Amino acid sequence: MAISREQARTDHKAATTHEQFNETIYGVICAACHNYILIDKTNCPRICREHELCRQAYA
Repeated sequence: MAISREQARTDHKAATTHEQFNETIYGVICAACHNYILIDKTNCPRICREHELCRQAYA
């Protein structure tokens, strides 16, 4: 289930009320959580555990 950077920011903001995000060449990081909320390589949401990359980043 691929999502865009904008959708990831919108979903995370709705779930946590965090509003500051850092864009990297790899994806989007929440400034408050210090965690990736989207990885560009897979474009998967935080709930993804299908890909090894997602499991490592979203652990």
